[in-house]
Amino acid sequence: LAQTAFRGSLLGLGAMEAWKVYIQALLLLLAPTSQAASCSNLAAYVEWVATWTDSCRPAEAAGNSSWSWFSSCDWVQCECLWGALSAPVATDELSPCFEQGLLKGQLEQESKWFTTALMRTCKSLKDTLSAPCGQCDKYRSNRGECSA
Repeated sequence: LAQTAFRGSLLGLGAMEAWKVYIQALLLLLAPTSQAASCSNLAAYVEWVATWTDSCRPAEAAGNSSWSWFSSCDWVQCECLWGALSAPVATDELSPCFEQGLLKGQLEQESKWFTTALMRTCKSLKDTLSAPCGQCDKYRSNRGECSA
């Protein structure tokens, strides 16, 4: 899905517009759903979010019982944000999958904390880094509108 979006074929949009649509969809991860939506592959989603959580956990957190996702946002790096691109479900399913995982008790506590910290506590940094032409925009060098 991400590759399709970035090739500009998502809904016939250009690369920048497709990137915006994709990032906005990712931001819906914790947004309440107003209509009934489903999660096509909850097991894969639960596995993915646990893997994503592990990939974003900084080295100093290993064995450190006092470390917390909420203590700072220093752990929010491009490699961490790029983990969202490997979601096993469509972007419009991220929120329903998260909600179903919560309701069914299938999400690890670490994944709940990580997701909450990323989408709430570290939202401003995440939005800045992941914006089109931002530091974590993989296609920044290909965009004419991005300054060098």
